[in-house]
Amino acid sequence: MFLRQMLNTPIDMRGLLLGGMIIAALGVLDDLVTTQSSAVFELHRANESLGFRRLFDSAMRIGQDHVAATVNTLVLAYAGASLPMLLMFSLGGGDYGTLINFEFIAEEIVRVLVGSLGLIAAVPLTTAIAILFALRADSLGKWRQFLGPEGSAESYGHAH
Repeated sequence: MFLRQMLNTPIDMRGLLLGGMIIAALGVLDDLVTTQSSAVFELHRANESLGFRRLFDSAMRIGQDHVAATVNTLVLAYAGASLPMLLMFSLGGGDYGTLINFEFIAEEIVRVLVGSLGLIAAVPLTTAIAILFALRADSLGKWRQFLGPEGSAESYGHAH
């Protein structure tokens, strides 16, 4: 609403809300799925005899810890960025029903819910896909190079 008033330009508010949610979710998901995929490949490298189910269970335990840490980080970052809104809740005299019906507060609630659902769905999906690649890495031929460096842990270092 602020943009509409200040710029006197027609803006699709639903599109703006959706775009903001997608960009925010992509940043979090990028970190989460990269780390989860790396955990799967390292678990497979450490014990190549693990089948899909045992590898999935082990990687999911790591993923659950990472989601918990990510959610904590997001909550703290969100609380810091939304301090004025949180202050409105604490000083609002307990009339939460009225407060959550304000458009900008409802948008924030939707953003949090959408981001949380994305995080929850990303870990098992990423784990399963990474396991399929890890278990079939030898049969990928020239595509194997896109799964990261091969060999020992030393090959992960940067060369300058």
